Amino acid sequence: MEINKAIKERWSPKAFSEKQVSENMINLLFEAARRAPSARNEQPWQYYFVHRKNNKVFGDILKLLTGINPEWAKESQVFIISVMKKNYDYKNRPNGKALHDIGAANVSIAIQAAEMGLQVHQMGGFDKEKTSEYLKLGSENFEPVTVFAVGFPDNVREHTEDLIQRKKQSQSRKELIEFVFELK
Repeated sequence: MEINKAIKERWSPKAFSEKQVSENMINLLFEAARRAPSARNEQPWQYYFVHRKNNKVFGDILKLLTGINPEWAKESQVFIISVMKKNYDYKNRPNGKALHDIGAANVSIAIQAAEMGLQVHQMGGFDKEKTSEYLKLGSENFEPVTVFAVGFPDNVREHTEDLIQRKKQSQSRKELIEFVFELK
């Protein structure tokens, strides 16, 4: 047996091609999230997305990014914002598993993207407060978690020295003996 090919090939590029991402592809990404496991089947996530062709909204989301993220993310074809619902629907109690659950949904999106030849680059470098305001979220129960840049990797620019090193770094992983311990 071997590891799933999409898991093995998933990485977070900083160079995207101009090839458009179809509506069907976006729907498949969200279908993957829908099927992710969650405590009490709560599915404590919401996703907001915009295609590059919607220049105004795409530009608004780009302005929410911080650090060097705007410089490279502007080339992506789609932005997705993942938002975590902090409380269970049942009795509005705090959901201590919500961050885990949205992480599972987000990685499902990343694996599905890799399966289709796309890649996603999840970013924590964005202004959460401004994002909450922009999306009109009730901050007492909702929290933006990541912004995804989505697209097809740019195979030409991907070969610059910086991007070659970045890809090597993202594909480098700890050995199992560094983080897996059998209880005896």
